[in-house]
Amino acid sequence: MQRHLKKQGKVKGDLSIKADRCKIICIAKINEDIAGIGAIKIKTKSDFSNEKASVPELSNAFEWELGYLYVNPDYSGKGIATNVTRMLIDSYGNGNLMASTEISANPAMVKILEKFGFRLFGKPWKSGIHKNYLGLFLKFE
Repeated sequence: MQRHLKKQGKVKGDLSIKADRCKIICIAKINEDIAGIGAIKIKTKSDFSNEKASVPELSNAFEWELGYLYVNPDYSGKGIATNVTRMLIDSYGNGNLMASTEISANPAMVKILEKFGFRLFGKPWKSGIHKNYLGLFLKFE
């Protein structure tokens, strides 16, 4: 998983610690290739802050986050991200779930999140890693 998070280029810090924060990890393989990954991880508290989405009052309603989604470019457009998202949400079960993603730079992920009941909350903020604007997507049960 760490190797694919590094390829993704959108996660900073010690990747082994990031993987240890996960409650559920999904690895999708096609033949022997890892086609995609994703996880349910401890929420990123700062995404709710006034410096980011500016909805701190919603933070306590969430404990877990859908994240670390990455699809190997060789397998893009084959439904991998949708299937990984579905498996993670099904395994997670009931409960509120958050996610953050690039809004205009990754419209496919926005569409996938909306398909599974996530809605954009708060204001977009500029990522400190890749300079695209992120949005906070929340799914209430």
